[in-house]
Amino acid sequence: MKFTLRFLSVFALLLAGCANVNDINMSAAESSCGQACSKSYSDCMSGFTFFPIQQQHQCTDAMRLCVKSCPAR
Repeated sequence: MKFTLRFLSVFALLLAGCANVNDINMSAAESSCGQACSKSYSDCMSGFTFFPIQQQHQCTDAMRLCVKSCPAR
């Protein structure tokens, strides 16, 4: 039982670490577009869900695409 709980907690931490916005380069995007992407991400993450890790992955992917579509500075 202890092993299962420990495994599940480590697995959840690994999944949570995979969907991270820290690797998105906001400095290359035009500032107003980057701000709009950040607001969209915040709005996406603010909703309640029964699957928060899945929501975090989806919101992070959407932000990554949004920033890539922004014009360069």
